[in-house]
Amino acid sequence: MKLRLNPVTELIVGGLLASTALGVRAQAAPESSGTQIERITITAEKRTTVLDTTPASITALNGSKLAEQGATNFADMLALSPNTSFTTGQGASQIFVRGIGNVFILAGGDPGVALYADGSYVSDQTSSNVSLFDTQRVEILRGPQGALYGRNATGGAMNLIAARPTANFQAKGGVLFGEYGRREVEGFVSGPLFGGSGGGTLGRLSFQAKQLDGYTSNPLAGQSFGPVLPGGRSTVGPDKLDDHDSRAIRLQTATDFSSGTNLRLIAGHYRQKDAGPSMPLLADPVMIPQLLFGAVPSTDPRIVESQGASNQIDVSSVQAILEQPVGAHTLRATLSWRKSEADRFWDSDTTEALVATSSFSTASTDKSIDVHIASEEGGALQWLVGATHLRFDQRQDIDIQTQIPLGFLAPGAPFTVPMPGGVAFVLGGKVFTRSSAVYGDFRYALTPKFSLLGGLRYNRDSKRAEEYQQIAAFGLNARGTPSDSWTSTPASLGAEYKLSADALAYGRVASGFKSGAVNLGSVQGNLVRPEKSLGVELGFKTSFWQRRGAFSAAVFSTDYKDMQVSQVGTATVILANAAKSRINGVEVEIGVKPAAELTLGLGLGLMDPKYKDFVNADLRNMTPPVNVKGNQLAFASKSQAALSAEYTPTIAGMRASMRADVVWRSKVFFTEFNTADAVQDSYGMLNLSASIRPANGKWKVYGWVRNATDKTAITSMSIASPLLGAARQVTYTPPRQFGIGASLEF
Repeated sequence: MKLRLNPVTELIVGGLLASTALGVRAQAAPESSGTQIERITITAEKRTTVLDTTPASITALNGSKLAEQGATNFADMLALSPNTSFTTGQGASQIFVRGIGNVFILAGGDPGVALYADGSYVSDQTSSNVSLFDTQRVEILRGPQGALYGRNATGGAMNLIAARPTANFQAKGGVLFGEYGRREVEGFVSGPLFGGSGGGTLGRLSFQAKQLDGYTSNPLAGQSFGPVLPGGRSTVGPDKLDDHDSRAIRLQTATDFSSGTNLRLIAGHYRQKDAGPSMPLLADPVMIPQLLFGAVPSTDPRIVESQGASNQIDVSSVQAILEQPVGAHTLRATLSWRKSEADRFWDSDTTEALVATSSFSTASTDKSIDVHIASEEGGALQWLVGATHLRFDQRQDIDIQTQIPLGFLAPGAPFTVPMPGGVAFVLGGKVFTRSSAVYGDFRYALTPKFSLLGGLRYNRDSKRAEEYQQIAAFGLNARGTPSDSWTSTPASLGAEYKLSADALAYGRVASGFKSGAVNLGSVQGNLVRPEKSLGVELGFKTSFWQRRGAFSAAVFSTDYKDMQVSQVGTATVILANAAKSRINGVEVEIGVKPAAELTLGLGLGLMDPKYKDFVNADLRNMTPPVNVKGNQLAFASKSQAALSAEYTPTIAGMRASMRADVVWRSKVFFTEFNTADAVQDSYGMLNLSASIRPANGKWKVYGWVRNATDKTAITSMSIASPLLGAARQVTYTPPRQFGIGASLEF
């Protein structure tokens, strides 16, 4: 496959090669005062490695540092990694890596970025965007990861790693207060529980409580309303939208046995109950509320008229992680059980008129087991072989009640008169997913400097659905039981070369596979075809200036076949396949410590994401089918950047920290048609944080400001069917917010 880059990317590549040469030569620079760039240990390859000597594009983020910066959700974290982003559509998490992610907000589909929690796959995307707490590290792997991580990693993978129990007693508690009524309490207690002959048990209890009154005003707060349709739900307008009220707890134990075996048990529960996010409609020249009742949505993104909204998420999980020596090798088995429920209700016309309400109810059970054995460290041949099995059962019920102009359905009828009785779209069902795989990964050192890399996976997936769609106004009562199965053999092959003790070059070819999908509730019969990817990556990593600087870069090109894309449907969005697409790009990460107290960072991502062959009709603008070949991929930016500067002086025995982060993203289109009515132009955001503590003390005071310039930008857009007015439902970046907190260690 030939790697083709646009002129801008070629210029950047040339700069990277020049920087590479400079970076290698810089090793001979004389050592000056100051500490070194920290070496980060990761487990992204299912074995312990060092980040800057791992031949892959990976970003690792420190959990405690993220918390002090106020970056405690996916959107904040992913903005710090090149070519990654996050949004949420109707409550579903949408993680994107290198332009690929979760474009489907309903049950039945899968993400393009595999999400893991302590090594266990998280299937249900409707309940995965929960608050992070007591997190040790977040690892983001970019590019197809099918050989090692399996299904649904065509764009990359992400692993959330909780802080582990400690051998010595430790405890920490903290409070945070901020704008919009923010109140947070968080902490942990960790240490030995009891000991035994040759071993013992450690424990860790972590907790969190968060409240936010909300930053989107509702002019209809406290008012009572009848149902949109007879027999529907009566409601009361919430005080605010974009509020938050959650509780979380996690209990861990880690037991060492005399044989060298370690058993780690993790149990957690998360509950959120609030009004949920605001999802306003953008103004159009003609809208259903305006036609029927003369009502239009507010044009102020921080004012949304809501006659009713509720959001409740419950997630319970249990994990068992066993590590067992097998001779000189290590066996690791991970068992996981996760149960989640999410119920959301909202006023979906966002006006004072009784026009439309939407209700989504989702429940799932996720069970998985992964067992693999890894070779001992230090040998010429490093290998890992394993097997995994997943059972994922999910139910979703959707109820959309709406008034529709009679003229939409009866030619010649007025558009100012609603259809008698309105229309209720009731659809959903159950999806049963099964996935089994065996896999292997190896690294063979032909010489002390040159190694071959490879991986292979055999995967068997199946999906079966029991679905329904009821639209009484149209006399429709359909049911279906679609099913299908697929086998795949994603693989990777590459090589690495150590130019010096602190410089590594690598190349890799890797493929990925994303399971076929069910458009649950559409009763279409045939499932959406699987998505396949094939990518080439060339990378370079080095440290310089006596490890006071670190540099990594990668050039990549990935081709996609049958890419799964989100489309306008009759009642809700559906999945379809884009025949071919390609993403070329460059990623750079640089960290430098020019002085002991100063650390500078840069993360840069450039992409050329294009459809190569995709024929489709723009139903919103009623255009005939066209081939969008050459258009920019929906939800993908051509460039992203994150710059950081942190100053950590010690003054009069007090250690201070001051940090600034600037994140920037170029234009994003929300449909494949690249039209002006579905786009967010380039924008940037400034985040500030600071802390102070005694140099050897136990307490700390810190504060942060997120979105300091108060930038408002669209982060997601969902377009309704023409029957529902082709309305554009959006979410926005949060406004400027500040928080001030204090913590105490014991």
